[in-house]
Amino acid sequence: MTVKTSQLSLASSLLLAACFDPVGSDTTATGGSDGPATTSSATTVETGSTVSGEGPGTSPGPTGPTSGEEGTVTLTGDTSTGTDTTGEPCTLDVCPCDSASECQPGQQCHEGKCVECIDSATCNGRVCDPVDHVCRACREHDECPETACELDDGVCFPEDSTSHAFIDPTLVCGEQSCAKDQPCCSIGQAMNQHQDAVHLVVHLLPGTYSTGIHLVQGGRKIAVLGSELTTFTVDVEPAVLLGDEMQDLAIDSELYVSQIRIENGQGAAAVRCRSSAQLWLDDVRIVAYGGRAISTADCTTVVRRNQLAQNVYSVHIAEGTTLRLENSLVAHFNMGAALEIGNASTANLLYTTLGDVTQHESGLFVCLDGTAGLIARNSALLSHGVVNTFSCASSAAQLENSVVSASELENVETNTSVIQPQDVPQIFMSWNGGDLHVFADGGPLAGVARWKQGDPRTDVDGDPRPLMDGAPDVAGGDRPPG
Repeated sequence: MTVKTSQLSLASSLLLAACFDPVGSDTTATGGSDGPATTSSATTVETGSTVSGEGPGTSPGPTGPTSGEEGTVTLTGDTSTGTDTTGEPCTLDVCPCDSASECQPGQQCHEGKCVECIDSATCNGRVCDPVDHVCRACREHDECPETACELDDGVCFPEDSTSHAFIDPTLVCGEQSCAKDQPCCSIGQAMNQHQDAVHLVVHLLPGTYSTGIHLVQGGRKIAVLGSELTTFTVDVEPAVLLGDEMQDLAIDSELYVSQIRIENGQGAAAVRCRSSAQLWLDDVRIVAYGGRAISTADCTTVVRRNQLAQNVYSVHIAEGTTLRLENSLVAHFNMGAALEIGNASTANLLYTTLGDVTQHESGLFVCLDGTAGLIARNSALLSHGVVNTFSCASSAAQLENSVVSASELENVETNTSVIQPQDVPQIFMSWNGGDLHVFADGGPLAGVARWKQGDPRTDVDGDPRPLMDGAPDVAGGDRPPG
Protein backbone atom coordinates (compact mmCIF):
# COMPACT_ATOMS: atom_id res chain seq x y z
CA MET A 1 0.00 0.00 0.00
CA THR A 2 1.35 3.45 -0.90
CA VAL A 3 0.88 6.28 1.58
CA LYS A 4 1.08 9.77 0.13
CA THR A 5 3.02 12.39 2.02
CA SER A 6 1.66 15.87 2.51
CA GLN A 7 3.63 18.99 1.68
CA LEU A 8 4.38 19.39 5.37
CA SER A 9 7.84 18.35 6.42
CA LEU A 10 8.22 14.75 7.55
CA ALA A 11 8.96 15.85 11.10
CA SER A 12 5.81 17.98 11.20
CA SER A 13 3.72 15.16 9.84
CA LEU A 14 5.03 12.80 12.47
CA LEU A 15 4.32 15.29 15.23
CA LEU A 16 0.72 15.81 14.08
CA ALA A 17 0.16 12.10 13.85
CA ALA A 18 1.73 11.55 17.25
CA CYS A 19 -0.64 13.90 18.97
CA PHE A 20 -3.65 12.04 17.68
CA ASP A 21 -2.44 8.50 17.93
CA PRO A 22 -5.05 6.39 19.76
CA VAL A 23 -2.66 4.54 22.05
CA GLY A 24 -4.44 3.08 25.04
CA SER A 25 -7.77 2.39 23.36
CA ASP A 26 -9.06 -0.99 24.39
CA THR A 27 -10.07 -3.57 21.83
CA THR A 28 -12.98 -5.91 22.18
CA ALA A 29 -12.81 -7.91 25.40
CA THR A 30 -13.80 -11.51 25.68
CA GLY A 31 -14.80 -13.62 28.63
CA GLY A 32 -12.05 -15.39 30.46
CA SER A 33 -10.21 -15.29 33.72
CA ASP A 34 -7.27 -13.33 34.86
CA GLY A 35 -6.03 -12.73 31.35
CA PRO A 36 -3.79 -9.72 30.77
CA ALA A 37 -5.16 -6.69 28.99
CA THR A 38 -3.56 -5.82 25.67
CA THR A 39 -3.40 -2.55 23.82
CA SER A 40 -3.11 -1.66 20.19
CA SER A 41 0.24 -0.67 18.80
CA ALA A 42 0.89 2.86 17.69
CA THR A 43 0.10 2.06 14.08
CA THR A 44 -2.31 -0.85 13.91
CA VAL A 45 -5.30 -2.31 15.61
CA GLU A 46 -5.77 -5.93 14.61
CA THR A 47 -9.29 -6.68 13.57
CA GLY A 48 -10.97 -8.95 16.10
CA SER A 49 -8.13 -8.68 18.61
CA THR A 50 -9.10 -9.45 22.18
CA VAL A 51 -8.41 -8.29 25.67
CA SER A 52 -8.88 -11.02 28.23
CA GLY A 53 -10.67 -10.27 31.42
CA GLU A 54 -12.41 -12.10 34.09
CA GLY A 55 -15.96 -11.90 32.93
CA PRO A 56 -17.05 -10.33 29.67
CA GLY A 57 -16.70 -6.68 28.89
CA THR A 58 -16.00 -4.41 25.98
CA SER A 59 -14.46 -1.04 25.66
CA PRO A 60 -14.50 1.40 22.79
CA GLY A 61 -12.02 0.87 20.01
CA PRO A 62 -9.89 3.62 18.54
CA THR A 63 -11.67 6.59 17.07
CA GLY A 64 -10.78 8.68 14.09
CA PRO A 65 -10.90 8.15 10.34
CA THR A 66 -9.46 4.98 8.90
CA SER A 67 -8.09 4.20 5.49
CA GLY A 68 -5.83 1.72 3.79
CA GLU A 69 -5.51 -1.97 4.59
CA GLU A 70 -7.95 -3.69 6.89
CA GLY A 71 -6.92 -3.53 10.51
CA THR A 72 -4.77 -0.40 10.11
CA VAL A 73 -5.71 2.95 11.59
CA THR A 74 -4.31 5.73 9.41
CA LEU A 75 -4.64 9.39 10.28
CA THR A 76 -5.69 11.47 7.28
CA GLY A 77 -6.06 15.16 6.74
CA ASP A 78 -4.61 18.20 8.44
CA THR A 79 -6.49 18.33 11.73
CA SER A 80 -5.65 21.98 12.29
CA THR A 81 -6.94 23.25 8.93
CA GLY A 82 -9.49 20.58 8.00
CA THR A 83 -7.82 19.88 4.65
CA ASP A 84 -7.75 16.32 3.36
CA THR A 85 -4.00 16.00 2.98
CA THR A 86 -2.78 12.55 3.89
CA GLY A 87 -0.44 12.29 6.91
CA GLU A 88 1.93 9.55 7.97
CA PRO A 89 0.74 7.05 10.64
CA CYS A 90 2.39 7.55 14.02
CA THR A 91 5.43 5.30 14.24
CA LEU A 92 6.48 6.26 17.75
CA ASP A 93 6.19 3.85 20.64
CA VAL A 94 4.75 6.66 22.75
CA CYS A 95 2.85 9.52 21.19
CA PRO A 96 3.53 12.50 23.47
CA CYS A 97 1.06 14.93 24.99
CA ASP A 98 1.09 17.75 27.50
CA SER A 99 -2.67 17.88 28.11
CA ALA A 100 -5.88 16.01 27.26
CA SER A 101 -6.62 18.57 24.54
CA GLU A 102 -3.85 17.00 22.49
CA CYS A 103 -5.43 13.53 22.69
CA GLN A 104 -8.37 11.94 20.94
CA PRO A 105 -11.82 12.75 22.45
CA GLY A 106 -12.38 10.64 25.53
CA GLN A 107 -8.68 10.10 26.17
CA GLN A 108 -6.56 11.60 28.93
CA CYS A 109 -2.95 12.63 29.10
CA HIS A 110 -0.99 10.53 31.60
CA GLU A 111 2.76 10.92 32.06
CA GLY A 112 3.07 12.43 28.60
CA LYS A 113 1.04 9.70 26.87
CA CYS A 114 -2.56 9.66 25.60
CA VAL A 115 -4.47 6.91 27.43
CA GLU A 116 -8.07 5.84 27.85
CA CYS A 117 -8.11 6.20 31.63
CA ILE A 118 -6.04 7.19 34.63
CA ASP A 119 -8.32 5.72 37.28
CA SER A 120 -11.61 3.84 37.32
CA ALA A 121 -13.74 6.95 37.82
CA THR A 122 -14.12 7.35 34.05
CA CYS A 123 -14.71 3.67 33.23
CA ASN A 124 -18.49 3.49 33.83
CA GLY A 125 -18.41 0.66 36.35
CA ARG A 126 -15.44 -1.17 34.90
CA VAL A 127 -11.87 -0.74 36.13
CA CYS A 128 -8.84 1.07 34.80
CA ASP A 129 -5.97 -1.30 34.22
CA PRO A 130 -3.08 0.08 36.31
CA VAL A 131 -0.46 -0.93 33.71
CA ASP A 132 -2.06 -0.39 30.32
CA HIS A 133 -4.45 2.40 31.39
CA VAL A 134 -7.42 1.01 29.47
CA CYS A 135 -10.90 0.38 30.87
CA ARG A 136 -11.56 -3.35 31.21
CA ALA A 137 -13.81 -5.80 33.01
CA CYS A 138 -13.12 -6.33 36.71
CA ARG A 139 -11.73 -9.78 37.43
CA GLU A 140 -11.54 -9.79 41.21
CA HIS A 141 -13.51 -8.22 44.04
CA ASP A 142 -10.55 -6.21 45.29
CA GLU A 143 -10.51 -4.33 41.98
CA CYS A 144 -13.76 -2.74 43.19
CA PRO A 145 -12.56 -1.53 46.62
CA GLU A 146 -15.73 0.39 47.44
CA THR A 147 -18.08 -2.51 46.64
CA ALA A 148 -17.51 -5.85 44.87
CA CYS A 149 -17.24 -7.17 41.33
CA GLU A 150 -20.22 -8.54 39.44
CA LEU A 151 -17.94 -11.15 37.95
CA ASP A 152 -20.20 -12.45 35.23
CA ASP A 153 -20.55 -9.02 33.62
CA GLY A 154 -17.21 -7.56 34.71
CA VAL A 155 -18.64 -4.43 36.33
CA CYS A 156 -18.42 -3.19 39.90
CA PHE A 157 -21.51 -3.05 42.10
CA PRO A 158 -22.80 0.55 41.86
CA GLU A 159 -21.35 2.59 44.72
CA ASP A 160 -24.40 4.80 45.18
CA SER A 161 -26.91 1.94 45.56
CA THR A 162 -24.94 -0.84 47.23
CA SER A 163 -25.59 -1.67 50.88
CA HIS A 164 -22.93 -3.00 53.24
CA ALA A 165 -23.22 -5.27 56.26
CA PHE A 166 -20.44 -6.30 58.66
CA ILE A 167 -20.56 -9.54 60.67
CA ASP A 168 -18.65 -10.50 63.82
CA PRO A 169 -19.50 -14.06 64.93
CA THR A 170 -18.05 -13.49 68.40
CA LEU A 171 -20.78 -10.97 69.32
CA VAL A 172 -24.02 -11.62 71.14
CA CYS A 173 -27.03 -10.78 68.99
CA GLY A 174 -28.77 -7.54 69.87
CA GLU A 175 -29.90 -4.39 68.11
CA GLN A 176 -26.77 -3.92 66.03
CA SER A 177 -27.07 -1.88 62.85
CA CYS A 178 -24.62 -4.10 60.91
CA ALA A 179 -22.51 -1.02 60.19
CA LYS A 180 -18.73 -1.23 60.34
CA ASP A 181 -18.65 0.17 63.86
CA GLN A 182 -21.69 -1.90 64.94
CA PRO A 183 -21.37 -5.29 63.24
CA CYS A 184 -24.13 -7.90 63.34
CA CYS A 185 -23.74 -11.19 65.14
CA SER A 186 -24.81 -13.42 62.22
CA ILE A 187 -25.31 -13.49 58.47
CA GLY A 188 -29.02 -14.10 58.99
CA GLN A 189 -29.34 -10.87 60.97
CA ALA A 190 -27.62 -8.95 58.19
CA MET A 191 -29.82 -10.49 55.49
CA ASN A 192 -32.96 -9.57 57.41
CA GLN A 193 -31.88 -5.98 57.88
CA HIS A 194 -31.03 -5.59 54.19
CA GLN A 195 -33.71 -7.76 52.62
CA ASP A 196 -34.74 -5.00 50.20
CA ALA A 197 -31.22 -4.28 48.95
CA VAL A 198 -30.64 -5.33 45.34
CA HIS A 199 -26.87 -5.01 45.72
CA LEU A 200 -25.41 -6.06 49.06
CA VAL A 201 -21.83 -6.66 50.19
CA VAL A 202 -21.48 -8.75 53.36
CA HIS A 203 -18.11 -8.40 55.08
CA LEU A 204 -17.20 -11.39 57.27
CA LEU A 205 -14.83 -10.62 60.14
CA PRO A 206 -12.45 -13.41 61.26
CA GLY A 207 -13.97 -16.16 63.37
CA THR A 208 -16.00 -19.37 63.21
CA TYR A 209 -19.53 -19.21 61.84
CA SER A 210 -22.11 -21.80 62.87
CA THR A 211 -24.85 -20.67 60.48
CA GLY A 212 -24.62 -20.45 56.74
CA ILE A 213 -24.98 -18.02 53.84
CA HIS A 214 -28.50 -18.50 52.47
CA LEU A 215 -30.08 -16.58 49.60
CA VAL A 216 -33.54 -17.73 48.52
CA GLN A 217 -35.09 -14.49 47.22
CA GLY A 218 -34.97 -13.44 43.59
CA GLY A 219 -33.71 -10.21 42.07
CA ARG A 220 -30.62 -9.81 44.24
CA LYS A 221 -26.86 -9.62 43.75
CA ILE A 222 -24.93 -10.35 46.92
CA ALA A 223 -21.20 -10.65 47.55
CA VAL A 224 -19.97 -12.30 50.74
CA LEU A 225 -16.32 -11.50 51.39
CA GLY A 226 -14.29 -13.29 54.03
CA SER A 227 -10.60 -13.83 54.73
CA GLU A 228 -8.17 -16.65 55.45
CA LEU A 229 -9.44 -16.58 59.04
CA THR A 230 -13.12 -17.03 58.13
CA THR A 231 -14.32 -20.57 58.92
CA PHE A 232 -17.74 -22.21 58.65
CA THR A 233 -18.67 -25.29 60.64
CA VAL A 234 -22.33 -25.89 59.81
CA ASP A 235 -24.43 -29.01 60.36
CA VAL A 236 -27.60 -30.15 58.54
CA GLU A 237 -28.07 -27.08 56.33
CA PRO A 238 -25.51 -26.04 53.72
CA ALA A 239 -22.84 -23.51 54.59
CA VAL A 240 -23.67 -21.83 51.26
CA LEU A 241 -27.16 -22.08 49.77
CA LEU A 242 -28.48 -20.29 46.69
CA GLY A 243 -32.06 -21.06 45.71
CA ASP A 244 -35.12 -22.49 47.43
CA GLU A 245 -35.21 -26.27 47.83
CA MET A 246 -38.93 -26.10 48.67
CA GLN A 247 -40.09 -24.74 45.32
CA ASP A 248 -39.42 -25.48 41.66
CA LEU A 249 -39.48 -21.87 40.51
CA ALA A 250 -36.07 -20.55 39.51
CA ILE A 251 -34.76 -17.31 40.98
CA ASP A 252 -32.60 -14.79 39.14
CA SER A 253 -30.28 -13.96 42.02
CA GLU A 254 -26.49 -14.03 41.86
CA LEU A 255 -24.30 -14.95 44.83
CA TYR A 256 -20.56 -14.31 44.99
CA VAL A 257 -18.66 -15.95 47.85
CA SER A 258 -14.97 -15.28 48.42
CA GLN A 259 -12.32 -16.45 50.88
CA ILE A 260 -14.05 -18.79 53.30
CA ARG A 261 -13.17 -22.21 54.69
CA ILE A 262 -15.82 -24.88 55.29
CA GLU A 263 -14.74 -27.78 57.49
CA ASN A 264 -15.98 -30.59 59.71
CA GLY A 265 -19.67 -29.94 59.15
CA GLN A 266 -22.20 -32.57 58.19
CA GLY A 267 -25.18 -32.52 55.85
CA ALA A 268 -26.32 -33.20 52.31
CA ALA A 269 -23.93 -30.62 50.83
CA ALA A 270 -21.53 -27.95 52.06
CA VAL A 271 -22.42 -25.80 49.03
CA ARG A 272 -25.77 -26.11 47.29
CA CYS A 273 -27.23 -24.19 44.32
CA ARG A 274 -30.75 -24.94 43.11
CA SER A 275 -32.57 -23.30 40.18
CA SER A 276 -30.74 -19.99 40.37
CA ALA A 277 -28.91 -17.62 38.09
CA GLN A 278 -25.27 -17.81 39.16
CA LEU A 279 -23.06 -18.94 42.02
CA TRP A 280 -19.40 -17.93 42.15
CA LEU A 281 -16.96 -19.48 44.63
CA ASP A 282 -13.54 -17.83 44.82
CA ASP A 283 -10.72 -19.01 47.11
CA VAL A 284 -12.95 -21.42 49.03
CA ARG A 285 -11.64 -24.47 50.88
CA ILE A 286 -13.94 -27.37 51.73
CA VAL A 287 -12.25 -29.92 53.99
CA ALA A 288 -13.48 -33.02 55.84
CA TYR A 289 -17.17 -32.31 55.23
CA GLY A 290 -19.55 -35.16 56.02
CA GLY A 291 -21.48 -34.93 52.76
CA ARG A 292 -21.04 -33.55 49.27
CA ALA A 293 -18.62 -30.68 48.90
CA ILE A 294 -20.57 -29.02 46.05
CA SER A 295 -23.99 -29.93 44.66
CA THR A 296 -25.75 -27.91 41.96
CA ALA A 297 -28.90 -28.36 39.89
CA ASP A 298 -30.10 -25.97 37.19
CA CYS A 299 -27.50 -23.39 38.20
CA THR A 300 -24.51 -21.83 36.51
CA THR A 301 -21.62 -22.35 38.92
CA VAL A 302 -18.09 -20.94 38.69
CA VAL A 303 -15.42 -22.32 41.02
CA ARG A 304 -12.08 -20.51 41.01
CA ARG A 305 -9.00 -21.27 43.10
CA ASN A 306 -10.84 -23.75 45.32
CA GLN A 307 -9.34 -26.64 47.26
CA LEU A 308 -11.49 -29.68 48.13
CA ALA A 309 -10.11 -32.54 50.20
CA GLN A 310 -11.15 -35.39 52.50
CA ASN A 311 -14.89 -34.89 51.98
CA VAL A 312 -17.29 -37.86 51.92
CA TYR A 313 -18.46 -36.89 48.42
CA SER A 314 -16.94 -34.32 46.08
CA VAL A 315 -18.78 -32.55 43.22
CA HIS A 316 -22.19 -33.37 41.73
CA ILE A 317 -23.97 -31.37 39.02
CA ALA A 318 -27.32 -32.07 37.34
CA GLU A 319 -30.44 -30.69 35.63
CA GLY A 320 -28.82 -28.45 33.06
CA THR A 321 -26.02 -27.10 35.22
CA THR A 322 -22.95 -25.54 33.67
CA LEU A 323 -19.94 -25.86 35.98
CA ARG A 324 -16.63 -24.12 35.47
CA LEU A 325 -13.79 -25.48 37.59
CA GLU A 326 -10.80 -23.21 37.22
CA ASN A 327 -7.43 -23.20 38.96
CA SER A 328 -8.72 -25.69 41.52
CA LEU A 329 -7.56 -28.82 43.33
CA VAL A 330 -10.09 -31.59 43.94
CA ALA A 331 -8.81 -34.50 46.05
CA HIS A 332 -11.47 -37.21 46.24
CA PHE A 333 -11.36 -39.64 49.15
CA ASN A 334 -14.57 -41.52 49.78
CA MET A 335 -17.91 -42.23 48.10
CA GLY A 336 -18.96 -41.81 44.47
CA ALA A 337 -16.71 -40.05 41.99
CA ALA A 338 -14.61 -36.93 42.26
CA LEU A 339 -16.90 -35.37 39.63
CA GLU A 340 -20.41 -36.62 38.84
CA ILE A 341 -22.07 -35.04 35.79
CA GLY A 342 -25.82 -35.47 35.48
CA ASN A 343 -28.49 -34.88 32.88
CA ALA A 344 -28.02 -32.06 30.37
CA SER A 345 -25.05 -30.78 32.35
CA THR A 346 -21.51 -29.86 31.35
CA ALA A 347 -18.35 -29.56 33.41
CA ASN A 348 -15.61 -27.29 32.03
CA LEU A 349 -12.21 -27.78 33.64
CA LEU A 350 -9.46 -25.23 33.08
CA TYR A 351 -6.15 -25.54 34.90
CA THR A 352 -7.71 -27.95 37.39
CA THR A 353 -6.34 -31.03 39.14
CA LEU A 354 -8.93 -33.77 39.62
CA GLY A 355 -7.51 -36.56 41.75
CA ASP A 356 -9.07 -39.80 43.02
CA VAL A 357 -7.22 -41.72 45.72
CA THR A 358 -9.96 -44.28 46.42
CA GLN A 359 -8.98 -46.77 43.69
CA HIS A 360 -12.60 -47.86 43.43
CA GLU A 361 -14.36 -48.24 40.09
CA SER A 362 -15.34 -44.98 38.37
CA GLY A 363 -13.86 -42.93 41.16
CA LEU A 364 -12.45 -40.17 38.95
CA PHE A 365 -15.45 -38.90 36.94
CA VAL A 366 -18.82 -40.20 35.81
CA CYS A 367 -21.30 -39.09 33.14
CA LEU A 368 -24.63 -40.17 34.62
CA ASP A 369 -26.41 -40.24 31.26
CA GLY A 370 -25.85 -39.60 27.58
CA THR A 371 -26.56 -35.87 27.85
CA ALA A 372 -23.65 -35.18 30.21
CA GLY A 373 -20.35 -33.80 28.98
CA LEU A 374 -16.83 -33.03 30.17
CA ILE A 375 -14.44 -30.49 28.66
CA ALA A 376 -10.94 -30.13 30.09
CA ARG A 377 -7.96 -28.02 29.03
CA ASN A 378 -4.61 -27.54 30.76
CA SER A 379 -5.79 -29.94 33.46
CA ALA A 380 -4.75 -33.15 35.19
CA LEU A 381 -7.29 -35.99 35.66
CA LEU A 382 -5.50 -38.61 37.68
CA SER A 383 -6.05 -41.77 39.68
CA HIS A 384 -3.66 -44.41 40.92
CA GLY A 385 -6.31 -47.05 40.24
CA VAL A 386 -5.40 -49.37 37.40
CA VAL A 387 -8.69 -49.97 35.52
CA ASN A 388 -12.16 -48.45 35.06
CA THR A 389 -11.36 -45.17 36.79
CA PHE A 390 -14.02 -43.25 34.86
CA SER A 391 -17.40 -43.90 33.29
CA CYS A 392 -18.20 -41.66 30.36
CA ALA A 393 -18.52 -42.11 26.60
CA SER A 394 -15.29 -41.14 24.90
CA SER A 395 -17.21 -38.73 22.68
CA ALA A 396 -18.53 -36.92 25.76
CA ALA A 397 -15.05 -36.17 27.13
CA GLN A 398 -13.08 -33.51 25.24
CA LEU A 399 -9.56 -33.05 26.57
CA GLU A 400 -6.76 -30.80 25.36
CA ASN A 401 -3.24 -30.04 26.61
CA SER A 402 -3.90 -32.21 29.65
CA VAL A 403 -2.49 -35.21 31.52
CA VAL A 404 -4.50 -38.35 32.33
CA SER A 405 -3.86 -41.69 33.99
CA ALA A 406 -6.43 -43.63 31.95
CA SER A 407 -4.93 -44.76 28.64
CA GLU A 408 -8.37 -44.62 26.98
CA LEU A 409 -8.28 -40.82 27.25
CA GLU A 410 -4.87 -40.37 25.63
CA ASN A 411 -4.98 -38.30 22.44
CA VAL A 412 -1.82 -37.24 20.65
CA GLU A 413 -3.69 -34.86 18.35
CA THR A 414 -4.99 -32.80 21.29
CA ASN A 415 -1.75 -33.08 23.30
CA THR A 416 -3.43 -35.20 25.97
CA SER A 417 -0.74 -37.43 27.42
CA VAL A 418 -0.96 -40.43 29.71
CA ILE A 419 1.12 -41.40 32.73
CA GLN A 420 1.13 -44.70 34.55
CA PRO A 421 -1.22 -44.86 37.58
CA GLN A 422 1.58 -46.03 39.86
CA ASP A 423 3.53 -42.86 39.04
CA VAL A 424 0.75 -40.49 40.12
CA PRO A 425 1.28 -40.21 43.92
CA GLN A 426 4.86 -38.96 43.77
CA ILE A 427 3.87 -35.98 41.61
CA PHE A 428 2.18 -34.30 44.58
CA MET A 429 3.15 -33.04 48.01
CA SER A 430 0.77 -35.48 49.74
CA TRP A 431 -1.42 -37.59 47.46
CA ASN A 432 -2.85 -39.67 50.30
CA GLY A 433 -3.23 -36.62 52.54
CA GLY A 434 -5.20 -34.63 50.00
CA ASP A 435 -2.55 -32.01 49.17
CA LEU A 436 -2.44 -31.81 45.37
CA HIS A 437 0.20 -29.11 45.16
CA VAL A 438 2.93 -30.37 42.87
CA PHE A 439 6.24 -31.62 44.14
CA ALA A 440 9.38 -30.02 42.68
CA ASP A 441 8.72 -28.95 39.07
CA GLY A 442 5.55 -30.99 38.62
CA GLY A 443 7.26 -33.87 36.83
CA PRO A 444 5.11 -35.18 33.95
CA LEU A 445 2.65 -32.29 34.33
CA ALA A 446 5.30 -29.71 33.43
CA GLY A 447 5.21 -28.27 29.93
CA VAL A 448 1.97 -29.97 28.85
CA ALA A 449 -0.41 -27.04 29.32
CA ARG A 450 -0.47 -24.14 26.85
CA TRP A 451 -1.40 -20.73 28.20
CA LYS A 452 -3.46 -18.46 25.97
CA GLN A 453 -5.29 -15.15 26.16
CA GLY A 454 -8.15 -15.30 28.65
CA ASP A 455 -6.56 -18.02 30.80
CA PRO A 456 -5.89 -17.43 34.50
CA ARG A 457 -2.89 -15.23 35.11
CA THR A 458 -1.98 -17.07 38.33
CA ASP A 459 -2.38 -20.54 39.83
CA VAL A 460 -4.42 -21.62 42.85
CA ASP A 461 -1.99 -19.89 45.22
CA GLY A 462 -1.48 -16.73 43.20
CA ASP A 463 1.83 -17.77 41.64
CA PRO A 464 2.13 -16.20 38.17
CA ARG A 465 1.64 -18.16 34.97
CA PRO A 466 3.51 -17.41 31.73
CA LEU A 467 1.50 -14.64 30.11
CA MET A 468 2.31 -15.39 26.50
CA ASP A 469 0.14 -17.09 23.92
CA GLY A 470 1.19 -20.70 23.48
CA ALA A 471 3.69 -20.68 26.34
CA PRO A 472 4.20 -24.12 27.95
CA ASP A 473 2.90 -24.39 31.50
CA VAL A 474 2.22 -26.96 34.21
CA ALA A 475 -1.07 -28.81 33.77
CA GLY A 476 -3.43 -28.63 36.74
CA GLY A 477 -4.30 -26.07 39.37
CA ASP A 478 -0.83 -25.63 40.89
CA ARG A 479 2.52 -24.70 39.42
CA PRO A 480 5.87 -24.31 41.19
CA PRO A 481 6.66 -20.75 42.31
CA GLY A 482 9.07 -18.80 40.16
